[in-house]
This record gives sequence, C-alpha cells and structure tokens, in this order.
Amino acid sequence: MISYMKQTRQRRISAILMICGTILMLTACSNDDDSTSPSERPGEEFSLVTLNVDGLPQKLSLGLFDVSINESGPGETYSSVISLYLARKSHDIIAVQENFNFNEQICSALDSDYSHDEWGDEVTLGNFNWDGMYFPFDGVNLFWRKNIKVATHDRTHWAENYGKFDHAWDDIIEKGFRRYDIQLKGGSQLVLYNMHMDASDDDDEANGDDGPDREVRLKQWKQLRDSILTNLDSRPVIVCGDLNTWYERDSVKTAFIDYIEATGKAIVGDVWITLKHNGRYPEMVEGNVTKDEGAIGWSRNGETLDKILYINPRGGSQLIPLYVDIDQKDYVRDDGEMLGDHFPLSATFRLLTER
Repeated sequence: MISYMKQTRQRRISAILMICGTILMLTACSNDDDSTSPSERPGEEFSLVTLNVDGLPQKLSLGLFDVSINESGPGETYSSVISLYLARKSHDIIAVQENFNFNEQICSALDSDYSHDEWGDEVTLGNFNWDGMYFPFDGVNLFWRKNIKVATHDRTHWAENYGKFDHAWDDIIEKGFRRYDIQLKGGSQLVLYNMHMDASDDDDEANGDDGPDREVRLKQWKQLRDSILTNLDSRPVIVCGDLNTWYERDSVKTAFIDYIEATGKAIVGDVWITLKHNGRYPEMVEGNVTKDEGAIGWSRNGETLDKILYINPRGGSQLIPLYVDIDQKDYVRDDGEMLGDHFPLSATFRLLTER
C-alpha cells in the first residue's frame, strides 16, 4: 500500500514537473519573439520621398512686359530632369510641393508607373483671384506606384497665412495640406499628410525679423495636429512635405509632438531625428538664423526644412524607420546647383500590422 502511494505521488510530481517545464519552454519562446528588434520583425516595407519641385514660372507675363519671379528655377528643361530623377529612384510614394507651371514635365517620366491625385493649376494672371488677391491652389501633389491603392480627401488650406507682398509672399498662394488613405501592395494600411507651410524670407531670418512667420507657422502646426487627432484610428500616420521648419526655431516638439503624446493616443517620431540625431531633438535657439556654411541646400546643423514624421497609434499598426537620406549627390545640375528648391528627403519604413 505504501509502495503504491509512493508511486502515485511520484507520477503526480513527474506530471507537475512536465507541465512546469512546458510552461517555461513556452514562456522562453514567447520572450524570444518579444526580444526581436522591431527592425527585424516581419512587415511590409515601402519607401517615400518628399521634395519641393520649385514649379513657379521663371517669368510672369503682365501683358506688355514680363516680370522675373523665379529665374533660377528649373523651368521646363530641368523639371523634366526632375521627373527622370524620380523615375530612376523608383520610390513607392512621391510627395511634391510647388507643383505649379511644369506639372506636365514632372509627370512625363512617371505616368507609366505611377498614379497621382488632382493637380491644382498654373501660376498665371488668368488664374489669380483678384478679390482675395491669391492663387486658389496649393501646388501639393502625391504620386504612388500603381500597385498601391490611395483614397484622397479634399485638401485643407491653412486657417492663417502671413505675408501678402512681403515675408516670402506666403499669403499669395493658398497653401495647406492634403490627406490620403493608403493601402500598400501587400494590404498594409496607413494615412499620409502632404503639405507646404509658410516660409520665412532670408533677410528676415538673418535680421531676426521672422517672428510673424514663426507665429503663423506654429498655428499651422496646431491646425495639422488637431486634424490628425480628430481622424486618428489604428492606422499609423506619416506627415511629410516642405514644412519650412527647423526645430531650433519653431516649438514643434512642444506644440505638436509632446502634445500628441500627452493624449496617450500615439507616439511621434521624426525619421531624421531617430536615425541621424540619436533620437534627440535640437533645443530652441533665439536670435538670427545661420544656415550651414558652404551648403547649397536649406540646412541648419544638418537639418533640412523638409520633414518626414511618423505617428504610431497605441495598440495599432506601427511604422519602423529603417533608412533616411538627404540626396545632395544626385539631385544636382551640371553646374552643381540643385535641380529644384530643396534636396529630396527620402525614407524607408517597415509597417508592422497590429497583433
């Protein structure tokens, strides 16, 4: 009887040990999965580029005479070269700004492989709204590979601009942002905002007179922020474009990034900050603006006015930045000048769907 009871206890102990071992093994496997770095986890990869194509006309006809407004711009010839450049780089998504008078040339090498949203129009006197004294279009467009599905929304113009015939003339073009629902070729989904924010005039920046520009630009960041939060769901969000913003000059970290994160709804990152600046945002600096010495682009301590930010909703799909580049090598003319107004900023992401 005692021997039988011993055997029974031993069998129970063995069974318990076997169950514990199985639990430990499953826990170890689970921990192994969780320890995999996000960049190594499976997901759908895609690339995008944002660039200001500098599509203002070189001259504006006033009937009896022409007025020079963008003599150094790419014009028809170099806008076609920009199109060839974009086709050669073959990014999945292309966000452009200032696509005005040379849309045909910009599309010329892209039409066979890309779709795009509605183009605004040309900057001509015939398109000028004389009552409001502005051109009623934004110059913002998106191109995407034909194996990607995109639903477009009505564009949103900024509630405020500054500078009708000074301070970079921002109030003469109806700038704003466009929102897109995107489904990648593998089925992953995200939302993208493409935009052009108010600029500051070089002389105003150098003389420290760009306060009104910075003030209205901050209001545009807040308008964008509120729109994103209103429409935020489980899909990650990309914000890109010619934002005319340096972190040292505009309180984007506080008013946009920190504000969104304080809601508890999402985490915000900047691809350049994440991959090139050790995750650290530059501190705000007062005083005059000085650009990088010897740089032919618009840069300050390596940072460009263009941005690619990503917003990951808590509990939703996640964007993992893998690569970022400011192309100062290939985006040049034979004389060494830029093809357009800014160097292109590109990034590659891995999109991890919610589990």
